Amino acid sequence: MNQTIKIISQAKYFLVVLLFLPFLSYSQKQPGIPMPRGPVDLSETNNLVIFIIIPAVIIIAFLIFRKRIKRIKKEKNERIKESIEEKNK
Repeated sequence: MNQTIKIISQAKYFLVVLLFLPFLSYSQKQPGIPMPRGPVDLSETNNLVIFIIIPAVIIIAFLIFRKRIKRIKKEKNERIKESIEEKNK
């Protein structure tokens, strides 16, 4: 019986969320902001920088810093293991 009540209350919450979802998505639409009307023209320098160069720089920086962070964590774990081994001796 308790299980049934729990399922019914969850179904009510789910229904409420589904009913309010269109209102939430409509509230995100901002008036007066220009919308893209077609494919991006990469012959313009601004579009090339915004859509190609900046994302490429961000991805390369992410990969470099991720590799560096992994190396630092590995060195830190090795130092911790060494200090534990020295204490055990």
